[in-house]
Amino acid sequence: MNQLSAVLKKAGDMMLQYQQPRVYAKGKHADFVTEADLAVQEFLLEELAKLFPTAKFFAEEKKDNVLTDALTFIIDPIDGTTNYFRKRECSVISVGAVENKRPVLGAIFDPYQNRLYHAQLGKGAWCGETRLRVSEEPIERALIGLGTSPYYDELMELTGRTVGALMPRVADLRRTGSAAMELCDIASGRSDGCFEWLLQPWDYCAGVLLVEEAGGRCGNIMGGDVTYEKGIPFMAANAVCFEQLQKILQDVKNGVI
Repeated sequence: MNQLSAVLKKAGDMMLQYQQPRVYAKGKHADFVTEADLAVQEFLLEELAKLFPTAKFFAEEKKDNVLTDALTFIIDPIDGTTNYFRKRECSVISVGAVENKRPVLGAIFDPYQNRLYHAQLGKGAWCGETRLRVSEEPIERALIGLGTSPYYDELMELTGRTVGALMPRVADLRRTGSAAMELCDIASGRSDGCFEWLLQPWDYCAGVLLVEEAGGRCGNIMGGDVTYEKGIPFMAANAVCFEQLQKILQDVKNGVI
């Protein structure tokens, strides 16, 4: 983990060096990539290949991603790209690893706060040297993070209905603009759950292990475990309110509420 930490911190320094990064549209509504995303990803791929020469790589700005049972790093070079180029200072570097398609390592680096969140299978979740633990808040007192899936026109109405259904059933909602940061918040006990109707593996891979090692749960909103081959309707929560949150979300999707 020390070597990985050093790589992530160098990547964070690189990210912060860009004062006015060039921004490119990726084709869908509000879907952007910057020159910094591309540079950070290239750096991570090169450096991680040196540390793990037999590993495979699956990354947001990489084409032809294929997941096998081999040790595979799933990378988001800058999670929260719009935050990044709008200078909202809520963007992180997210690196997870799966083996046999199950998470074994996760590391998320916040260069603005100089915080490294990290977890290894069976060894707990940490922020630096501080052990992390999810909250025990019930659903009616829960702070729930959400992603709005702005790239997918077909999910906008569903997301709006979900917000309306949740508001009277939880304490409040939060939107950071970084799914990985939402998962750090859950693992740290600062919030109690999150969801997005379509989220990609690079957004959640590292954070899943953080939440689970901190005592929380992650899953597909419509049921079953998290998978990493492609995007899914994703949710995470503390153990107290996971099932209730999942039922609310399913009821919204099925038109029950």
